Formats: sequence, C-alpha cells, structure tokens
Amino acid sequence: MMQDKDERKRSHLRLVVNNPESRGGRPATGDPASIPFEELVSRRDELSADFYRGIGEWHVKSYKVIERHLARRGWRYGLDPQHGRLMVLPAADVCPEVLAHGGTPQDELLLFVADDPTGHGLCLSLEMILPFWSDDDTVMEEALIYAPIYPYGALFLEENNNDNYLDLVYRLSFPLYPPALTERLLEKLFAVARYELRETLLGLDEFPEA
Repeated sequence: MMQDKDERKRSHLRLVVNNPESRGGRPATGDPASIPFEELVSRRDELSADFYRGIGEWHVKSYKVIERHLARRGWRYGLDPQHGRLMVLPAADVCPEVLAHGGTPQDELLLFVADDPTGHGLCLSLEMILPFWSDDDTVMEEALIYAPIYPYGALFLEENNNDNYLDLVYRLSFPLYPPALTERLLEKLFAVARYELRETLLGLDEFPEA
C-alpha cells in the first residue's frame, strides 16, 4: 500500500497544452489531409454536393435541420466530406468556457449523423478533443479515471494519428428517427454539451501540475 501511495505522489505534466497545428480536431487519416476550418467555411457550398452524395433520405433530412439550426444561431460551420461527413464548428461557439480552460479559437467541435447500433434508426453525435494532453499515457489514463461521469455524454481516450499521443475526447450522442430531429432536440443537445464540457474542463483544471 505504501508503494501505491508513493506512486500517487509522483510528478505530473500539466495537461493544459494545446498545439493547433499538430493536434487538430479532425483526424488526419491518409491522403488528403484535413482541410483547415476557414477553408471548410468558405468552400461550404462547393463541398456540399460531396457531403450529401450517397447518403440516405433521413440522414439528409437530419443534416439539413442541423444546417438551418446553426444558421439561425449565427454559428459558423463547415462541411467535411473527407472524414465521415462531419459538420465542423468552433468549440467556443457551443461552450464559450473552453477559452478560459486551456482552449483556443482553433478548437473544433464535430457533429455527425450515423446509423444507431440497432441498424433501425439514426444517432446524432457531438464530439470534441479536449484541450488537455500529455505525452505520458499514464497521465492521460488518470485524467480519464478522475474526470466526471455524466448521464448523457462520455469521455474516452483515442490515439491521435498526427502524433500517436492519446487524446481525451468528449462525445454526446442522442438517438434519432424515431423520432425525427427537431429544433428542440438540438437545443437540448447543445445545452447538455455546454454543461458537461464546462464541468469536465473545471475538473481537469484541478488535475495536479508538475
């Protein structure tokens, strides 16, 4: 027991580290590389055809509802057809507290619609790589263990293909169709995400420093 206690006292690297150039929100899987957010926004109409090509009617309807909702709220967003049909927007638009807890304006939040596990419906997911990381896998594992547990969203670790370090990722998923996606459901999704992200970032601020 004494050995375990001493191990808990070892130095930790500060997790509040953010390098937007090497740790972007979208995966750099294969070729071509990720398109920068500003380009996704400026080329949104051009990329829309590829984004919607070949997907089912209910996927299209869901994405169109999301596009109308984002436009109504005045949030900038882009369409990324290269990495699983992702809607990309600044994380600080959804959760402004990101900027006060180690994040930067370059941090991205991803939205996507996928088939649910039953194969009989859809699932709307919101995902963000949190602006906390360490090159020590043990530190990342402990950050996950001691992070809050929520009734809606979840945290998990995933290897970043850009640098092979672990990312701490937040994901929130809501089932769709039935029921169909509505404005009210989107309002709930973003409200839950803001609350849970804020609580997670506050908790990680207390993580021991070196």
